[in-house]
Amino acid sequence: MGLDDSLNIHAYTSLHTPLNEMKQFLDLLGSPFVYRSPTGLQGFRSGLLQLTHKKLRPLAGTNSHYSKAVLVDRIIADMK
Repeated sequence: MGLDDSLNIHAYTSLHTPLNEMKQFLDLLGSPFVYRSPTGLQGFRSGLLQLTHKKLRPLAGTNSHYSKAVLVDRIIADMK
């Protein structure tokens, strides 16, 4: 390992810290715009909430009028 090789390593490490800090800053700025997949049954739940009451009632096993949230909760509870 010559003198030139050791200079290149130190030059890289001195640049590495500012670049890393810049990357962290840019990641922080861009993180709200990144798509994150729904976890668990969240995607299924949001899909059910888009259905009409008329379509949700048979899936929930009731003819009574409940809010969509209650019907969806019943459907998901029956699945578990």
